Amino acid sequence: MPYGNGVSRTVIAVIAIVIVVAIVIGIYYALTIKPTPPKPVTNVTKPVTTVSCPLPSNTSVIISIENEPPNSVDPAVGFYAGEDEIMTNVYQGLIMFNYTSINSFVPIIASSWQVAPNYTVYVFNIRHGVYFANGDPVNATTFWFSIYRVILMNQVDASFFTNILYNGTEATITGYAIPWGACHALAYATGNSAYTSNYTLCAYALANVLSNFNVHNVTIQKLMSYPNQAIVVLDPYTLEFKLLNPYMFFLQILAEYPASAVDPVFVDQHGGVVPNQQNTYMNTHTMGTGPYQVVQWVPGQMVVLQANPNYWAAKLPPSESNIMLTPPKIKTVILEYTSSANQIINMLESGKAQLMGPLAIPALPPLYLPSLEQSPCLRVVIEPPSAPTWLFLMITLDNQKYPLNITAVRVALVHAINYTEILDTVAMGAGELYVGPISPGMPFYNPGNLPPYNYDPNLAIQILKSLGFKLTLPNGTVINPNGQPLSLTLTYVSDDPAQVKIAQEVQIMLSQIGVQLTLNPVTTQQEENLISQPCTAPSYPQMLIWYWYPSWLDPVYQDLVVQTNAMYSGIAGNVACFNNTEVNDLTNVLPFITNETLMTQYVTEVYNITYQQAPDIWLYAIRQYWVQSCYVQGVFWNPGILGYYFPLMYYNTTACRPS
Repeated sequence: MPYGNGVSRTVIAVIAIVIVVAIVIGIYYALTIKPTPPKPVTNVTKPVTTVSCPLPSNTSVIISIENEPPNSVDPAVGFYAGEDEIMTNVYQGLIMFNYTSINSFVPIIASSWQVAPNYTVYVFNIRHGVYFANGDPVNATTFWFSIYRVILMNQVDASFFTNILYNGTEATITGYAIPWGACHALAYATGNSAYTSNYTLCAYALANVLSNFNVHNVTIQKLMSYPNQAIVVLDPYTLEFKLLNPYMFFLQILAEYPASAVDPVFVDQHGGVVPNQQNTYMNTHTMGTGPYQVVQWVPGQMVVLQANPNYWAAKLPPSESNIMLTPPKIKTVILEYTSSANQIINMLESGKAQLMGPLAIPALPPLYLPSLEQSPCLRVVIEPPSAPTWLFLMITLDNQKYPLNITAVRVALVHAINYTEILDTVAMGAGELYVGPISPGMPFYNPGNLPPYNYDPNLAIQILKSLGFKLTLPNGTVINPNGQPLSLTLTYVSDDPAQVKIAQEVQIMLSQIGVQLTLNPVTTQQEENLISQPCTAPSYPQMLIWYWYPSWLDPVYQDLVVQTNAMYSGIAGNVACFNNTEVNDLTNVLPFITNETLMTQYVTEVYNITYQQAPDIWLYAIRQYWVQSCYVQGVFWNPGILGYYFPLMYYNTTACRPS
């Protein structure tokens, strides 16, 4: 789930018809950061004398400087980290992650819920007295409308519900993503059986219902109450989800923005719903129930959020509220966007911006952190090793083309990399070694406790020697002089200083084992185009520096499965184009296993096979970090809540006093 320069919306919308995409980000910093070298770090202790850290001129305003301007904040369309951040603060769903917890939830628009033991049925009781910022009421029908809308529009966020609330294979064949059972529900409500066999007729009839949504209409009531469909309105304040497959991480999906309540009246006043199409008005206008509203949008430059003056949760008694329903303490949030690393640093150090965002995908790579740590008025926060990581960095190896289709060559390469050196020189304290494909700190991470690949250039040389490759070592020694030289190409995004440095270091490391590495710098758009090709295309990247994080907090489906199953080869997630029959068989069933013991067994088997096959070079997992003014309080990190959650932030006017 990248920022704006990862997977294109057009490509993803197509992929989303088929699969649940665990979206790749490719080059998350590359959107804009120009490779201006970081300031040199000196070993000078921060002064604690008469440093002045001025408060913002208006303490009811907070400014976050970011590098990812949004294109859409429609929960059916918005997708990248900067867009997620806005939607998280404007829209609300039934539940939300409980502050920093990644496995517990608090009620938001729901008051309570029940989950069937087999994870196929989820029932939610809806709070009374919830309403949108314009006063329109919220009840169970709102969620029937909102989620059916996301699916029928069939944009990238429909992928959250593929093979859970709609059949992805059927959508591929028919060209329409339709909630399962909805066509039969239409036939039941209208008496027209043609809806059950004509998918075009069904899709446009459902779109017509959503575009003229009237909860008092008897036919629509009958349609929503039909029992054999994805979402059933049991009564105005009770909602039932019936899943196509048992899925134990469904609450994690419901805690994300695609499951948010969107005002049917507002949508229908501004374009309604059309199958397979975006609503361009909703891309840039919001009407949510959340603590903030979008009040100004200057494309590419700025978005202004204003505290919702009609926030329903502000009127809740303490016994019915929770921390995630806290009304905003800071009334105005300004998100400013720039492509200049120097401007980001200057705004932070001058106090003109109080945050660097967004969370999950910070605007500056870790190379800049030591310099920022020297500013007495800033706090550089790096999550501890015990905290779950979310984002990680790898070098993908094209498993489908010679010579990287030879497992032994890949094994040699993973032992030729000095991981500790890269960690020390690039991650700058914000990284940790890991064993993919699941991120450290997440459930089911490395259940067999496999060690990270060790740096052993002698082993790498011996493996390549046994394969007959000609290797010319730095000391002039030539191994297998009659063999074929091993020459490889590493593609990376030239706008990311971290990737530039890694590419240069890897080139030197491979030269130590006699491998010639050609560096291929590209733009983010060029990279996207390259990995959108078939894996066997001549220009598909042989080696690629690649960032990754999942769409939602399901480390098995969204990390392991989509990175290792051949069905997701290429831009959909398995960028290495790894294709192993046993792994494919295991990962075809893994997402919908509900027995944790069996799931752990299967995950362990996949880990063991991929570890031996070495489809990728796993560099390091990135520990979440951010930069904030020393006055700012209430900032927290939860990988299930992408971006900053602004309502809990406030200023402490004494926090910058030297101790």
